[in-house]
Amino acid sequence: MISEFMSIRNNSADNGVTSGAGSSGRQMPPACLLPGRARLRDRSPLRGRQQGVAIITAMLLIALGTITIVSITNRQQLDLQRERNEGIILQARAIGVSGERFAAAVLYRDVQAGLRENTDSLDDDWAQTIPPIPIDAASIQGCIVDMQGRFNLNNLVNEEGEAVEFYVNQLTRLLQELNIDEVKAQAILDWVDADINATIPDGAEDDYYTGLEYGYRAANRPFVSVSELQLVKGFSSAIEAEAEDYALLLPHVSALPTDNGPTPVNVNTATPEVLASLSDEIKPLAADLSRWDTGAYEDYPECEDIFDLSADDGPDTLAGAGRDLEPYESTLLFDQEVDSADTGAESAPAGTYDVRSSYFQVRIDVETEGLKMSQYTLFERDTEGKTRVLYRSRDTL
Repeated sequence: MISEFMSIRNNSADNGVTSGAGSSGRQMPPACLLPGRARLRDRSPLRGRQQGVAIITAMLLIALGTITIVSITNRQQLDLQRERNEGIILQARAIGVSGERFAAAVLYRDVQAGLRENTDSLDDDWAQTIPPIPIDAASIQGCIVDMQGRFNLNNLVNEEGEAVEFYVNQLTRLLQELNIDEVKAQAILDWVDADINATIPDGAEDDYYTGLEYGYRAANRPFVSVSELQLVKGFSSAIEAEAEDYALLLPHVSALPTDNGPTPVNVNTATPEVLASLSDEIKPLAADLSRWDTGAYEDYPECEDIFDLSADDGPDTLAGAGRDLEPYESTLLFDQEVDSADTGAESAPAGTYDVRSSYFQVRIDVETEGLKMSQYTLFERDTEGKTRVLYRSRDTL
């Protein structure tokens, strides 16, 4: 090894390798033969750069880990909140169904009691608003509304989907009573009749509805719900004037099945406007014949004041203060009161009005943990008082 080192040193001297200008002639060994500490000093800049990259990489990993943990935590919190909200909604629905069953029991008891010849009127136990009742952290209130105190839009056509003249005329008279353009009855008729020919001049069928910005087709079948009326020409909720007409008409119409024929109007619960629509004979007598003491029915579908018959706190008292509000126990008594006026006008056909009802709508309002829900249920009640659910919706009619 010593001889090799000396040989390399001599060769370096021969090639003129020195420590630099001005040196004393002392020659330096090659870098590969320098001690370890000298070699580390030569490499220190590269190692510093490597250490900087390692630190940045570690910081990125820590940041990614932190972001991942925060994301997982947020997702877990959202999942927990979602589950909690779903639990609240399910609880509200369960309370709503309980209120529905309570209403069914009230309607059953009404038939079993058999008061006033088993007629249905505003004097019955069901015809009152249930005030808010606390149930643990929730509260419930509601009311029952006789849907046969209104004009059934599905009466407009028979089983074959053909127009029935009497009911078309009745709807026209009802619109007149409400100061709504009577020609709108044509569009309503076209919505439920079976043909695709628009009634002249203001009816509407597919050619009209498909031409709208968001087109659709006419139903050409019975109404499922009165809210469907907002799809009919002249009652769109998107047009202010038409929306006002819809709000005016809403408390006076219903959408009931006609499987057993047209549904008669219950004269004990009918609004004055609906009574006036029955015939020209009844029209001038409607205010006196009505058993509503106030105009509270106009608040439909709100429940709060609809059966508040106190003139002090409720809506304005209807004309004829001090008039008889005793329910009619038969259509014969109603006919006698109409005939006594002797108006000479054409009377309503038999079977188009009655003093009993089979269809009732129950509204249940539930409030729990900040959630408010309104449930609407349409009942059909048989002669024994048993009910079945025909339709149920939440937060919309």
